[in-house]
Amino acid sequence: MSTIHVSVNGTNHEIASGSSLADLIAYLQREAGQPDDPAAIATAVNETFIPRLKRSDTLLSDGDQVFTFSPITGG
Repeated sequence: MSTIHVSVNGTNHEIASGSSLADLIAYLQREAGQPDDPAAIATAVNETFIPRLKRSDTLLSDGDQVFTFSPITGG
């Protein structure tokens, strides 16, 4: 199995080649002992916001920089 390296909030991670952003978020939540809740965080890849519904379509590449943050809600 080939792997790629991505940075998540400044921390390097090695993941399977062909992984989507949704795959990475699920993995990170499992590793942190958190429930699988995609709505719990917002995401950006290489400084571009990625909506929750597009995470499965967003394939990660070697060297990508992923940022996770608390979503802002309200009106």
